[in-house]
Amino acid sequence: MLITEKECRSALNRCGIPGIDYCLNPYTGCSHGCLYCYASFMKKFCHIPEEWGSFVQVKVNFVDRLKAALRKSKHGCVTLSSVTDPYQPLERKYRLTRSCLELLADTDLAINILTKSDLVLRDLDILKKLPQVKVGLTITTLDPYTAKILEPGAPLPENRLHALDRLTAAGVKTWVFISPVVPGLADTDENLASILKKAAAAGVQEVHYDPLNFYPAAVSNLRAVIQRHWPKLRLLFEAACRDPYYYKEQLRSMADEIWPVYGYDSNLTP
Repeated sequence: MLITEKECRSALNRCGIPGIDYCLNPYTGCSHGCLYCYASFMKKFCHIPEEWGSFVQVKVNFVDRLKAALRKSKHGCVTLSSVTDPYQPLERKYRLTRSCLELLADTDLAINILTKSDLVLRDLDILKKLPQVKVGLTITTLDPYTAKILEPGAPLPENRLHALDRLTAAGVKTWVFISPVVPGLADTDENLASILKKAAAAGVQEVHYDPLNFYPAAVSNLRAVIQRHWPKLRLLFEAACRDPYYYKEQLRSMADEIWPVYGYDSNLTP
């Protein structure tokens, strides 16, 4: 993993995600190395020849930029993060996410966190004090073998479930993001129901899902691993790639049936 440090021009940026007004991305790139990563488009801004997923740029002046931006009162919701994981392993050393939360604690901004890491528990002391915070853990599958292939650098699903349990027990609002729902691998009734069941047992308030974004890089990566590890699922994956709209409608119908069984609304947006 190539680690470099750089300075950024801004920290608190406007965000186009529905329900989110601002985003904070203290790192560019991510060492989780997820094969389906939709943020690979960020590579064109990095000026680094290495493949996406093999490098991380640390924005060492990020906290100072955020402090400057917060001098003027801000309202709405801010997310950590939209194109990186705020709790990837480097956060243990640089603590940029924690420093951001300390600054946000003195604002009126609602905070939405999305991560794949149980490192978020390190900041439980701050999270418990924030009046408007939600913490989401992305869980694509509960199968450790599948997870390690799709998300080689991320903590195992059981670690994320443990984090959810600890967070909800501490009174922090939590949510689960089943993302992406990989055709053939993660869209089975068994996989979706198992995640929903575990989420409900942990006291998670909301469970959202997101179909695979059929970006060429993600499709190419997934096609290769499915052919290697799950060749019998190749036809299902290829069928979804040929008609993404139809696949998403099928998934919507499936969610409308399964989500209410566990007390969740499938029509909510994250």
